Amino acid sequence: MSQSPKNPSNFQQEGSPNEAELRELIDRLRRKEGSWVEWGDACNTLQKSGYNSQRIFEETGFEPVHQNQVIVGAAVYKSMVNAGLGETASSFFGRKGSDILYELRILTQPERVAAGDFIVESGLDADDAKEVARAVKERSRLRQAPEGFSDHPGDLVAYQCWKVARQQKDLQERSRSIAKGLRLARTQDARQQLERLLTDFTVVPKRPAPILPIYRVESQEELPRILPVVGKLPLAAADLKAVPLVE
Repeated sequence: MSQSPKNPSNFQQEGSPNEAELRELIDRLRRKEGSWVEWGDACNTLQKSGYNSQRIFEETGFEPVHQNQVIVGAAVYKSMVNAGLGETASSFFGRKGSDILYELRILTQPERVAAGDFIVESGLDADDAKEVARAVKERSRLRQAPEGFSDHPGDLVAYQCWKVARQQKDLQERSRSIAKGLRLARTQDARQQLERLLTDFTVVPKRPAPILPIYRVESQEELPRILPVVGKLPLAAADLKAVPLVE
């Protein structure tokens, strides 16, 4: 009777896999056996055992970018499950969605769970997930939620749509941003903020990023030099004259 294959994630718990076990992982990846989470675990185990991404690609057909995606996605998925991911989202991501979970890597565990549940509930794709992650991450840099918007991921994306719409002169682009925000907003207050833009056509100019000054040294006199410490303020003229000249 043949022995059932080990789950790749068990190798790290039981110690370093031997060559036969590594070949088993290669074969399973080549045949695409198991779930994508197991593929991520297998790629991770192989890389930690000395296989580089190019060698794995040549032996399994998994491109390096795909290896990275499933490795990161699997780690994100496990962290979300451990943090209380909802049953519907857990079942969904257990079957597919490594590209979506890869975008959530920049978030904390609680943020990932909230974002993951919202993404599945709203039927969003990887591009949408990137926007969700960016909106949630930006919220973490603020002391409090924007006025009229809650901390729900849907409201945070709606807030970004609200900001973009206010900066749009093109009415078609403005309407598109408002419609997207209304579709994703989860509170009545957030919807009202967006609906006000349907009658208020004031354009708020986008604040440009600050430009750092660049100084070009034109002569030797402009080069930086070390100045000796003269003493404590206030200084008298005699104190300055007593400082020896730098040769």
